[in-house]
Amino acid sequence: MSYQAAKEELKDVILAGYPLLYVVTEDERPVVETFHWIAKQDSLQYDVFTWNYSSGLVLEAETIRKEDIRNPFQMFKKIKEYPHNAIFVLHDLHIFFQNKELLLELKDTVLHITVPMTKEFSWKRYSDVDHCIYKHIAITAPKAEIPLELNKLIHVVRFGLPGRDEIAEMIDIIIKKTNSHYQMDREEKERLINASLGLTETEIFNAYIKSMLRNNGKIEPKTVASEKRQIVEKQGVLEYYEPDVSLNEIGGLKPLIDWVKKRKIAYNEVIRKKYGLNLPKGLLMTGVQGCGKSYMAKAIANFLEFPMLRLDIGALMNKWLGESEENMRKAIQLAENISPCVLFIDEIDKVIPDPTSTNTHEVSKRILSTLLTWMQEKKHPVFVVATANNIEHLPPEIMRKGRFDEIFFIDLPEKQERKEIFAIHLKKKGYQPEKFDLDLLAEKTEGFSGSEIEAVINESIFQAAYDQKTLEMPYLLKEIGQTSPLSQTMGEKLKHIQEWAQKNKLRRAN
Repeated sequence: MSYQAAKEELKDVILAGYPLLYVVTEDERPVVETFHWIAKQDSLQYDVFTWNYSSGLVLEAETIRKEDIRNPFQMFKKIKEYPHNAIFVLHDLHIFFQNKELLLELKDTVLHITVPMTKEFSWKRYSDVDHCIYKHIAITAPKAEIPLELNKLIHVVRFGLPGRDEIAEMIDIIIKKTNSHYQMDREEKERLINASLGLTETEIFNAYIKSMLRNNGKIEPKTVASEKRQIVEKQGVLEYYEPDVSLNEIGGLKPLIDWVKKRKIAYNEVIRKKYGLNLPKGLLMTGVQGCGKSYMAKAIANFLEFPMLRLDIGALMNKWLGESEENMRKAIQLAENISPCVLFIDEIDKVIPDPTSTNTHEVSKRILSTLLTWMQEKKHPVFVVATANNIEHLPPEIMRKGRFDEIFFIDLPEKQERKEIFAIHLKKKGYQPEKFDLDLLAEKTEGFSGSEIEAVINESIFQAAYDQKTLEMPYLLKEIGQTSPLSQTMGEKLKHIQEWAQKNKLRRAN
């Protein structure tokens, strides 16, 4: 449930007289603030109490009044006896639900404060006062754990994370509260909102203050988005990356890069609504090994200014055999929670069911079904970037339009692309590309992949360093001559992959 929808739902059920609520939330502060807001809306003049086992019962008024009531049974007694309209917000009471006596006492307290609907079921059964007092109990917890004894008495509200409007408000508040003179234009604000989605209200405020301290009063989207690392690392089903690869560091692949650049505009809320754009689903990259599929995934995430989450299908299968389906669901939920993000599914072909293995075959089928259903129906801004080495073995349901926006085939780099790759990697190593004969290097490396060209440069530098000399053309040419690229050692297989891609009309990335 969205942030605003949850607030309205809480207001409606309080005003309707619901006695027992269960609010699922990871951030208690906005929930308590919502109950204060509700208390001011109604003419019944509610008092708002909070309780947790550490602090006891606290009356949340202009003058905070604490009562040393930590014991839940004493707290229930206080609720029953309190003579005024009140909302009691009980934090993490669910940890006591194993105690059946406590559950029965809670149930009795709920019945005690229930507004009667009939003459026969009068409040006088539970109270000595001669008028109805409106009291409500709201339990807050990070997950829903509803005991059978309370199932028909309790109303569950899932208090979602802040949406775009709420985050925009928070940005204005934090700038005003800190007396910052920083002026943020519309596009910057849009990027910051995207970076903040998936964080709780408390996490957002903390991240903004941290960013302002680090960046001379400026709130940087990248600093804010990096807070999502904590969320991912606590779950353990995905790996978090802050991509540091630029699209400018990609040699060649211009059709693929142009396609990605066009998709970025869909993450601007104003443009998306103006033109009726759909949120991109993502892309699948296949082709020759070592031609930069993983590298490209990082560059895409960096260009979109999203964190990248890596889902290793192989590790998921091996490590969690027996729990793989549940962990796939957790991974999907986590990606949605911190979206917008890039979900990098490395070697998606590893999830293909193996009919020769009874155990993994069924597990793989269920994992694949879970993944494909989500990809077809997903509404969150999760841009999926998947790679596959053996794409010819992928089932038709993965290849079908609707799962991915496009499937790209990355072939061996052509001469101009090889020149670019040499220039990029030489520059990264601190050398001036113009001092090398890039045309000759590109000509001599026909059939080399991008990673093989990078390996040539690295090995040549090692040799030059060992000789205590400067890297020059002879070192590179010698290393090229000693290298056997995959196009030679696995020529037949490579030719088969290229023919298959052409036959199935995969879009070329080169």
